[in-house]
Amino acid sequence: MIVPLLILCTAMLQEPAKDSSFFQENDGKIAIAAVAATGFTAIFDERIGRWARQPSVQGDSSRHNFVDAITVVNEVPLTLGALATYGIGRLTGSSIVSDIGAHLSESLIATVAIDETLRIGFGRVRPRSSPDNAFVFRPGSGLTHFDHRSFPSLHSAVAFATAAALSEEMRVRDAPARRYLEPALFVAATIPGFTRIYLDQHWSSDIVAGSFLGAYLGTRIVRYAHSRRTMVDRILLHAYALPTDGGVTVGFSFKQ
Repeated sequence: MIVPLLILCTAMLQEPAKDSSFFQENDGKIAIAAVAATGFTAIFDERIGRWARQPSVQGDSSRHNFVDAITVVNEVPLTLGALATYGIGRLTGSSIVSDIGAHLSESLIATVAIDETLRIGFGRVRPRSSPDNAFVFRPGSGLTHFDHRSFPSLHSAVAFATAAALSEEMRVRDAPARRYLEPALFVAATIPGFTRIYLDQHWSSDIVAGSFLGAYLGTRIVRYAHSRRTMVDRILLHAYALPTDGGVTVGFSFKQ
């Protein structure tokens, strides 16, 4: 699974094209890489699943509880954190913090919406419900059955969307620490994928597909937002929240 993710990082971190459109000429290559990496990993889904279920891998209850605690870092806390960052930026009058918080929020909300739509549509059954067959798909059934929302992994998607969006914000600002923080962000983004396999919640190919989706959306949404001021940006970045004696006054100002 590491090899496909290295391919992912190489594809996502290349410099943007001069064209400011959301979709770029190299999207076809990225799509081919995503499908190929996901398909190749799927060959080993059942084998990896069996390995992860071994008593020696699962360990004792303390190990399981530790991994279970890590996996709570998902779409809810990450999105709330992004929205909180945006809110803090508006309250403190920091345009940089507001900008980063707004774009990160946009990236995560879009990732969650698209990933959930795909998961419901594909209806792939989770390994805990189909441990011996990684290719059980019940299209549309994910709408009513949580165990039929395996592909692609939402945990991995939001983790990589976060890493990609923050990395792109650093690139736009030419942050000196980018060369150190960027690899750390993407390494950290792989952790949720391993925890979900350990907990028998996802097949390995779910993780790869979710990682590609999140990295693509996180990178492209931030790039697009910085190449032209979008309607969402005009609304979010012109909102203000001013503390008053009786609370907080919220409004909009469209003066530059």
